[in-house]
Amino acid sequence: MVRNRHIAASKSVGNPYVHMLLVEDNPAEARFLQELLKGTLFGRFDLVHTQRLWDAIAYLNKESFDLILLDLTLPDSQGIESLDSLIEQAPSLPIVVLTNTNDEELAVEAVRHGAQDYLVKRNINQDLLVRSLRYAIQRKQSQEALREANEILELRVQDRTHELETANKRLKQEVERRQQIQERLELAQQAGKIGTFEWNIQSNQVTWSAELEALYGLVPGSFAGHHDRWVQTIHPDDRNRIERELWCAIEQQQGLDTEFRILHPDAETHWIAVKSSLFRDATGKPQRMIGIHMDITEKKQLEAQFLRAQRMESLGTLASGIAHDLNNILTPILAVVQLLPLKFPTMSEQNTQLLKTLETSAKRGAELVKQILSFARGVEGKRVSLQVDYLLTEIRQILEQTMPKSIEIRLHFPADLWTILGDVTQLHQVFVNLCVNARDAMPHGGILEITADNQQLDASQARLHLEAIPGPYVVVTISDTGTGIPENLLERIFDPFFTTKEVGKGTGLGLSAVLGIVRSHGGFVDVHSEVGRGSQFQVYLPAIQTKTMVVDEGMELLAGRGELILVVDDEAMICDAVKITLETYNYRVLTAKNGAEAIALLAEHNTDIQVVLMDMMMPSTDGLAVMPVIQRLYPNLVAIAMSGINSTEAITQAQKIGFQSFLSKPFTTLELLQILQKRQ
Repeated sequence: MVRNRHIAASKSVGNPYVHMLLVEDNPAEARFLQELLKGTLFGRFDLVHTQRLWDAIAYLNKESFDLILLDLTLPDSQGIESLDSLIEQAPSLPIVVLTNTNDEELAVEAVRHGAQDYLVKRNINQDLLVRSLRYAIQRKQSQEALREANEILELRVQDRTHELETANKRLKQEVERRQQIQERLELAQQAGKIGTFEWNIQSNQVTWSAELEALYGLVPGSFAGHHDRWVQTIHPDDRNRIERELWCAIEQQQGLDTEFRILHPDAETHWIAVKSSLFRDATGKPQRMIGIHMDITEKKQLEAQFLRAQRMESLGTLASGIAHDLNNILTPILAVVQLLPLKFPTMSEQNTQLLKTLETSAKRGAELVKQILSFARGVEGKRVSLQVDYLLTEIRQILEQTMPKSIEIRLHFPADLWTILGDVTQLHQVFVNLCVNARDAMPHGGILEITADNQQLDASQARLHLEAIPGPYVVVTISDTGTGIPENLLERIFDPFFTTKEVGKGTGLGLSAVLGIVRSHGGFVDVHSEVGRGSQFQVYLPAIQTKTMVVDEGMELLAGRGELILVVDDEAMICDAVKITLETYNYRVLTAKNGAEAIALLAEHNTDIQVVLMDMMMPSTDGLAVMPVIQRLYPNLVAIAMSGINSTEAITQAQKIGFQSFLSKPFTTLELLQILQKRQ
């Protein structure tokens, strides 16, 4: 059995040296981890890589390591078996397991078996990897110190009679030794947010360490010292469960190992993990319980954010597919309804009004789809350098004209507010949506307050948000004094189509669009709410250095000059609508329903075709598959991508494979003609 050497990270005040063993059968993933660890500010990592479990055990027999990175899928060992073998060989070494996305349940089981942490390979980045390694080492140090302390404390109880009979010299040595142990224990408790307790079951008296009182938000020395007083600090929803588990543990002659919520004196909720041991008197009756409490609030918050992100990703995939199909339906409707007045200029006023109604409805449908896409994938939009204070001032003017007089509107921001890079229209939508929600939460009036501040997020603050990275942010806070949001609904308010409003008064897409837009800008949203007192939404947007304003110039609409355009789309109605529209504006048009037909038409008319307008997603040989071939055969041909998914990823993918422009479905006649003129 190998005992870990004193970890180098604990000996250095500056950047530590960490010697690690990586057990990973995939050389590419091992190389990726090595690259991530290069240049980290935390310290220098020396990585020894092996692909098999038994080779790893051989290394442990001849070298000392600070930490083990373990893949649970190895050629000579699988799953928990690998972890158990390494723990048996080196019980003092912290182990972080690596898992694929679909192995999360196995990873959680590994943590229960003794792993310090787990990392999902797909989500690993440098900050996450270094943070996990650092915390694994620190937690293992704390656990080792606590383990040693508990062993000594147990020895102290068992040998108390013998200790009283020892000589003064032996007693002095024991006191000195215990003082050293206590110092180590206090250091471990401070590092790991851990407090200790001792409960005399027979007298019901409880002794807490100063660290434990701090975990419960109490002033040192203020705890009443009675078991019932501790029970009252437990969250009401957890109280009965914890009391049942506690007395069940005593009846079964074992310690308590569980998690629960507590309420601080200021009503703030924290998560606590407790681990304890049970001691019996000479007659075998339960006498005392000794153990630790650990604050795991941050861990629980990150777990909740991770689960929420997974749920939002699944909903986003579904919403994106729905939006694509709806856009394919709306494209020919919008094109034809704008074309009919040109084909029938003498139609009656009543028919003209009917067409206008149809066009307005189609555009409303397109806007609804854009909201879905804003939630699902975060549409890129037109990004410019802008001052948020100008945007908020404009929004305030709109609100003052539209809000009820019973609502007081307040706006505050510093004169030196930082600049951001963003889409004015999308951010306008974000802030207006939040203000409208605040208005709806105050049917009898109240205060709507909008503030903006500069905030520099450090690594510890950024760690509390999955989407955040350290750096400068402009934080826009929109708060109200309305009804508030119940705690059980806070986790769902950003889900698409979820609404607490009456039927017909909301689509349930407002907040989901807010979240999608803010995320596409590299930011995140914080929500705080209390029923009966109001809600506060904080929008974090990354700040930039420049203050340059970018102005987009308009483009004059002109008809074609007889150019030949190839339109490729599997939807016949879209091909027909685009063909008729372009022919109306003096273009010639060929159509194809897939990439294979497009290649054939290009071979036949390659000298005449000037632009290819191609759908990216078709059942057979779509734009993604055929565009590289077209680019190789006709490198000078102008290619414009069409798609019902107007996401940042779709636009980037189209550009990578050779498309010069991107046309989002559904598009108007004006947008179609403008993009053709721009690329000719």
